[in-house]
Amino acid sequence: MAGATVLAACGGDTASAPAAGAPSSGGASAKGTVRWQFRGSDEELKASQAYLDSTFGKDKPNIKVTLEPAPDGRDEKLVAAMVGGNAPDVFESWTDNVTQYADRGQVLDIEPLVKRDYKADDLKDFYEWQWRDFVLPSKIRFGMPKYVNVMFTWYNKDLFDKAGVKYPDEKWTHDDYMTAAKKLTRSKGDQTDTFGMMYPVWSWDRFWYRLEMFGGEAVSDKDPSKPLFDSDKALQAFEWVRKAIWDDKVMAQRLLLAPMGQSFNTQALFAAGKFAMVEDGVYPFSMAKTIEKKIKWGYSHVPAGPVKRRVLGTTDGWVGWKGTKVQDAVWELMKYLGGKDHQVNQTRTTGLLPIRTSVLDQWKKICIEKYPELADVNLDVGPAAMKMGYPGNRVLFKKDAEARQILSPALEKVFIVGGTPVSYFKDVAKEVEAKMK
Repeated sequence: MAGATVLAACGGDTASAPAAGAPSSGGASAKGTVRWQFRGSDEELKASQAYLDSTFGKDKPNIKVTLEPAPDGRDEKLVAAMVGGNAPDVFESWTDNVTQYADRGQVLDIEPLVKRDYKADDLKDFYEWQWRDFVLPSKIRFGMPKYVNVMFTWYNKDLFDKAGVKYPDEKWTHDDYMTAAKKLTRSKGDQTDTFGMMYPVWSWDRFWYRLEMFGGEAVSDKDPSKPLFDSDKALQAFEWVRKAIWDDKVMAQRLLLAPMGQSFNTQALFAAGKFAMVEDGVYPFSMAKTIEKKIKWGYSHVPAGPVKRRVLGTTDGWVGWKGTKVQDAVWELMKYLGGKDHQVNQTRTTGLLPIRTSVLDQWKKICIEKYPELADVNLDVGPAAMKMGYPGNRVLFKKDAEARQILSPALEKVFIVGGTPVSYFKDVAKEVEAKMK
């Protein structure tokens, strides 16, 4: 929703709640042990546990919170634990991930609790677009926002300077993008030393927004059983990417980075000069540690498409298990985690964009205090994107998991394996639509 900054009035008259960890009616009586499955390093887990014990633990002495590391194969194990009645009470998820639990009826709908405990004015501290996207097609609100990740363009200033290319700015179009990528690509024979750009179009959570930039859609927002990724405008977007990868060879080819089934470190490859530009999230602390001042670099808005500017803005959040036996305690914890005090601490620890406008103004300062070199990477794009309102999430298919099983291999076939025209997506759309019935 372009230009939207904060959440509009929602839910009518509700009970008041302090902005930072608002207590619910009955919150004082909440008690029990809450198991929180934590996605992060061991060091981050220990730091989070210590901070939680010294803050929330003192304020809510009847609630004990135990952090547990998320295991390998987390998703499958979490589903099994839910079915077995022994899942963690709180876990971390996002739109593309949470549907596998919500579709099984295992996710706590917090909308009634939000309406009970927050006034509309309290909710204005969240970003309108992110708060909206935490509601699934089933109309349940699946969690409390944790942080924001937005896709930006990382660019290597050293490579731009060497090629005599102007740095990207807010006025860049896709034509500018492609022209720069061609100038920045460096090859010796069949060997490409530097790709002009990197964009993982084959990724399920990343392909769709380029379609919207070109005026297309992945699926109808009015009828989620109707795929639209085979429309002329969607195919135009797909062709822009296909041509960049296979014809012009200016966009990174997945199999040249690592064999299928093996991951690769985008930040490390960027620091090594393998990519001149990368479309990916905003990770200032992680990038400062990885790059170690080896190159000069910066963030920029992803260039606007022929129709509009659009990128993934994430719905990473804390989710309550519906089968929990300590729901009151879970809700108290979730409110605290989404509160201002915890958001400030999380920003200081991770450098990730906060979910509250009242903390957003501190984000840049916190990042530069931690890593002074970040003063030169244009962190202003983070708050600007929040105010411009162009990030967001994709529209989900009626049967999203079934659509993914068909469309993901098709994306890999066209953009990873190669040799397949984008007209192939017309057949794929028919197959997806048949599964939506």
